[in-house]
Amino acid sequence: WFLCLAASFISCPVPLCLLFNRTLTRKMKFTLLAAFGVPVLGTKIAKRNLEKPHDMGYRQVLRNEQDVQYFADFKMGGQEIAGIFDTGSFEVVVRSSRCTQCSHPTMPYKHELSDTFVANGTMANHVYGSGPCKTMLGYDTVQVGPKLVAENQPIWEIVEHRIPVLDHAKFAAIVGIGPKFGYDSKAKTLLMNYKIDEFSICLKKEAGASGYLIWGPDKDAEMKEEDVVVAKVKGKHHWATSLTKVRFEDNEAMSNNGTDGKNKSQDEVVDVCAKGCAAIIDSGTSLIAAPTSALLSLSSQIGHIEADCSNLDELPNLRFMLDGKELVLPPRAYIMRVKGASLEADNIWDLLFFKPKLRKTDTCMPAFMEMDMTTSLGDVWIFGMPFFRYFHTTFNREKGVMQFAKAGADCEPEPINTEKNELAQDNKFMFVKTPEKSVITVDPKMLIPPRLSLLADDSDRKWLEL
Repeated sequence: WFLCLAASFISCPVPLCLLFNRTLTRKMKFTLLAAFGVPVLGTKIAKRNLEKPHDMGYRQVLRNEQDVQYFADFKMGGQEIAGIFDTGSFEVVVRSSRCTQCSHPTMPYKHELSDTFVANGTMANHVYGSGPCKTMLGYDTVQVGPKLVAENQPIWEIVEHRIPVLDHAKFAAIVGIGPKFGYDSKAKTLLMNYKIDEFSICLKKEAGASGYLIWGPDKDAEMKEEDVVVAKVKGKHHWATSLTKVRFEDNEAMSNNGTDGKNKSQDEVVDVCAKGCAAIIDSGTSLIAAPTSALLSLSSQIGHIEADCSNLDELPNLRFMLDGKELVLPPRAYIMRVKGASLEADNIWDLLFFKPKLRKTDTCMPAFMEMDMTTSLGDVWIFGMPFFRYFHTTFNREKGVMQFAKAGADCEPEPINTEKNELAQDNKFMFVKTPEKSVITVDPKMLIPPRLSLLADDSDRKWLEL
């Protein structure tokens, strides 16, 4: 019967053959499917088994500088440049040899050495959270890894800047990998020219460890729907989603160890985003940034932090909901040890919300920066590098979503609701405290504040278009 049926399928159109499939037994149907890949009506087989396995993307190592700068090498005009790959911006901005007054702790881009550079000359001002810079537009070939090549990519050469961190940084470029076009721009971004619709970022938890940027699908593409958290991207420009129910969880340590020495009641544990907030997931920001009013409220919930970080396991987890799904960060995600604070870091030090009254060069404090900006979703929070140490994050331009999995030891994505490490109930996901013994040690002058790209004449604007 097999040979007869095979000859029949070869010699006649498939739709005609399917008219006679009622006479086929279940065994015959699966035999035809296995031999010829011909789907026969009535054959029930899991869709997942018919799909081809995903081709994994290019895994690029992100080098770590003091746990507050993660950068990777790429080529611009044939020159090797170190850059931060920033989900919070859109353009490729590079410290250039045109900036004659700049400090150059690493090699700058030199357009005169490139065989593929095309001049334009348009001048623009870029304003980042750490300061403004004046740039000049040009075009050049930008290459990441062996296969990702964008010819005539728009690049902005820095000719003048007031960004203190660039004077000490281990990187020369800020490579924007936002989801869509920048503000008032129709120039194709690097992601568009690479035809990359999906990429992932994860940072290892250990102090001084590296991270990864995966250009293309990662292993989480094959994970079950219930093993990841998916949030819709809500906005035109940023990797942003809705944020609600932000609070430190009410545990025994917090109830009995408040900053004022008094017991805490359940009523005092308030949701600082009760009216709704916006969360931007930003790989280029060193810490977590939040509105001043929210941080004031949270300061009464967090409890006392020993200067030597010895009571981390007694501190509460930070709980919040992204697009209605709950995630949790343990104390080691939001606590840092500050060393090397100096007068040079005044601008950055002022951004830190939980700084002690007397500046100390070796003390532990929450890793939060102040940033007061609002959107159509509410006040803005920036989840920076601490977030990526605990959640392997996949950004998908085509589907307009972000997907979060648990970050494994080597940044491999793992189910977020495994019985051993998490508790899952409906849309709630709990991340329990982790056993790491160290916290990140930070020199304030190396911190990178949020760099939401805005035009210079809009720098005083408190409203952000997502």
